[in-house]
Amino acid sequence: MTPADPAHRPGRPKSAARRDAILEAAQACFTQEAYDRVSLDAVAERAGVSKVTIYSHFPNKEALFIAALSAGCEEVFAQVHLDADQAGPVEDVLFRLGVDFLAMIFEPQADRLHAVILCEAPHRPDLPKMFYETVVRRSTCMLAAYLEAQTENGTLRVADGYTAAVQFLAIVQGEFRYRVELGLPTALRDEIEPYVRNCVATLLTAWRA
Repeated sequence: MTPADPAHRPGRPKSAARRDAILEAAQACFTQEAYDRVSLDAVAERAGVSKVTIYSHFPNKEALFIAALSAGCEEVFAQVHLDADQAGPVEDVLFRLGVDFLAMIFEPQADRLHAVILCEAPHRPDLPKMFYETVVRRSTCMLAAYLEAQTENGTLRVADGYTAAVQFLAIVQGEFRYRVELGLPTALRDEIEPYVRNCVATLLTAWRA
């Protein structure tokens, strides 16, 4: 879930670098302590910023937690639109999305953060709802927008972009999601890539205009 070396990217604006450092610190704190035991003071200390700086980026701890959960996901789905802007072939865009999406859910940090939200759900039912709306639904809508745009330009033919996006993500996750949830060894890239290519080919058989 943590963006690759976010705070150290060349030319990274200072405010963006601070936000990334806060997210990285929050991910570490939330996976080491129970949600209620994590304080913004602890996150600020770990990130090397003030609590005021945290509040300049996030209104409260709940928003920071959800942002920490969604950090990697946002990058994966934002890449779809970057690829689309560069007029990449639809099969290449979907293949890259599928591989990056699986790589993201295999990250130990992502698995630990999801475990935290499941553990907190009975006590804080607002958190799963926030996660769904902010991460799951928002990411699905980003993919849906791409599929609808491809339908408008005549490349694809999908009746409902959101439904098609849900189908794509469900098929790509396949049994890999169970491996993550059951703590089994994760798949290697040479296992993931042929599987994702097959998923994309199968769906494009139905979606091609």
